[in-house]
Amino acid sequence: MTEKLGILALGHGSKLPYNKDVVTGVAELIGKQNSDVVVRTGFMNMNNPTMQEGLDSFAGTGVSTIVAVPIFLAHGVHTTEDIPQILGVSRESRKTTVQIDGNDVTLVYSEPLGADELVARLAFKRAQEAIKE
Repeated sequence: MTEKLGILALGHGSKLPYNKDVVTGVAELIGKQNSDVVVRTGFMNMNNPTMQEGLDSFAGTGVSTIVAVPIFLAHGVHTTEDIPQILGVSRESRKTTVQIDGNDVTLVYSEPLGADELVARLAFKRAQEAIKE
């Protein structure tokens, strides 16, 4: 069986549209850049789809592994406690098995974005944009 990857982009959720727009935009970009990957979104609260609805939306896609990626800059209580609890993963193993279409699918919970060269380049780009405005 060929491995098919799914990515669940996770957001906090907000009454304002900006968080959902960014998480959805990041998910869309991941999908455009990786056409063989199935990408979905899920939100902790205040927005839909919920994280569970995001997981459920992989039905019919044939994914064998789903990586839940928090679109958060750094760890905090949501990424270390709330999201793992919602997903049913332990903080130690960061993995579990979920049922999709009656099949066992591995669910892996990744690290947040963190300090990375790409984030640093983006921060510098935003600084340059601010000067030009």
